[in-house]
Amino acid sequence: MNKPYLQYKDYLVERHGESLYRVPIDFNLGCPNRESDGSGGCTFCNVRGSAAVQTIGKNSVEEQMKEAIRFARDRYGAKKYMAYIQAFSATFGESQQPMYLNLLDAFDFTAVSIGTRPDCLTPQACDFLVELNKHIEVWVELGVQTVHDKTLERVNRGHDWASSETAIKKLHGRGIKVAVHAILGLPGETATDYQRTADTLAALPIDAVKIHNLHIEKGTTLALEHALTSLPVLMEHDFAEHLMDFIRRMPPHVPIMRLTTDTLDEELIAPKWHMAKGQFKDYVIQQMTCREWRQGDLWRGRVKKLQSLRVEEASSTLEPFNPVTTSDSSITFWNEDYKEHYHTPAGARLEAEEKYIVPSKLKERLAEGNVQLLDVCFGLGYNSLAAMNMATGGAHAVRPGGEASAPPSLTITALEMDRRVVGAAAQNIQSLETDSNDWKKTLTELYLTGESHPTAHAQRGWSLRQQRNEVQWQSSISILWGDARYTVSKLQPEQFDLVFLDAFSTQRNSELWTVDFFRKLKSVMKPDAVLLTYCAAIPVRAGLMEAGFFVGETDPVGRQRGGTIAAMREADIEIPLPDHELKMIYETTRGLPYRDPYGVRTNKEILRNRQERIIESKQEESSNR
Repeated sequence: MNKPYLQYKDYLVERHGESLYRVPIDFNLGCPNRESDGSGGCTFCNVRGSAAVQTIGKNSVEEQMKEAIRFARDRYGAKKYMAYIQAFSATFGESQQPMYLNLLDAFDFTAVSIGTRPDCLTPQACDFLVELNKHIEVWVELGVQTVHDKTLERVNRGHDWASSETAIKKLHGRGIKVAVHAILGLPGETATDYQRTADTLAALPIDAVKIHNLHIEKGTTLALEHALTSLPVLMEHDFAEHLMDFIRRMPPHVPIMRLTTDTLDEELIAPKWHMAKGQFKDYVIQQMTCREWRQGDLWRGRVKKLQSLRVEEASSTLEPFNPVTTSDSSITFWNEDYKEHYHTPAGARLEAEEKYIVPSKLKERLAEGNVQLLDVCFGLGYNSLAAMNMATGGAHAVRPGGEASAPPSLTITALEMDRRVVGAAAQNIQSLETDSNDWKKTLTELYLTGESHPTAHAQRGWSLRQQRNEVQWQSSISILWGDARYTVSKLQPEQFDLVFLDAFSTQRNSELWTVDFFRKLKSVMKPDAVLLTYCAAIPVRAGLMEAGFFVGETDPVGRQRGGTIAAMREADIEIPLPDHELKMIYETTRGLPYRDPYGVRTNKEILRNRQERIIESKQEESSNR
């Protein structure tokens, strides 16, 4: 897989022939920013000085080494090692220097990485590091955290940004590799602050970067502050957005050492994430890949003037989406990840028209005024483009005397994770003569800028006077890129008149068919709004009902069963669910909905959870007989 950022492990493999397993070492060095009794220090730092949990309870450095190396060799087949002197801050004084030399003599390390503070790098310390670097590859991990002096003062860091900048340049000038640590989420900082930190670090001669999310841990000064003021913390999705932006600002050759902080569960106060560490990493890689974001694409302000680009120029990494012609001559794609086509073989255009536009009564709603539409899983864009056809097709009504009447506006907000499919659609979809706007142009604009304001074509046979008097079309489409479970939370309450839900099937994409996601959709719908979907699965209809919707059917298209309509008002349900389906929903395990209470479960986890609940329900039913 072509990874969207340079991982430290891959960098070391390329440099040393194989991965270096990091062995954490606690010399119990102390910290110059603390009092002699251990009090004080940075407000976020725990009593262990951020020592690795692996070293807890080990009586000596030798014991730490032997156990860590044995574990790495047995568990991971490790062959080469990097000593990682992590806890507190190395000061490299004369009393400390023999510890490094003895350690490296006793164990066969390929490299050593030493954590310290900018204000600990005295001329004597630099001389020692230079000498050590003659015998083994030396890295210094420098606790920078942020470039903002106001924040450094607030967290009692004990040094300013100028000290960090000087230390970075000094280490680089003497041939020592420097890895900087940065924390996202420090008190009082915003996205703009994180971006400035990233841009400032990227302009300096750094060799690696380690990114942390702020943890509030028991026993810290920050914990006391949090108890009084409930400091805001970054949950996994919000942190991922800031993290990806940070990575994009890093030079492509600078390896990313880590993405998150580790804290023992019993010591962590906040944030309480629901994603495992490995799952979060996979999520970041998936999101960057689907959005076509890469490390370095914002480095040195590299922001392309996308409006002037064609799709072909904007990306040379589009995954191969091979067009498949459906029965109505419109194209769809096969998605290799989900192992499904985006549309029914009966017709992509047909599906959009008959499963979404017609049952939504969009034409009638537009006749009454402006309409806000939420298109969940935009894909190739047929549902939104067909809706815009409906709206702009009626935009040319002309009053007596040749004056065009003002049309209502259709505002579409689309949620889509995979930007690549929109780019591929822009390359392959062609507008028909009957379309009232240029589909290819709209898709291209969405792919490049995330928004489009389609303009209706002038009707054939119009006089020049009529064309001159045509009212400017005010409708628009915009896309929020990312996991819909997260991006829906960025929308306003009671914002939408219509919702189109067009995810892949429940067995492939159950993440968007849960009762929990339905509740999120319901929260952004107006009191008279309706939701349309092609899906008629019993667990989906049961989940919609549990979320508080009135649920009915729509007419079948391309298959025997119809789609589903979920309404805020019972009066909007014209075809109620048949009695045998209601019986299954209320009286059998088929009616158990999919669940994802925190919006982070994978498809497999959601399906497995439902299967476990089915088994539990049947066992309970059996024991009650």
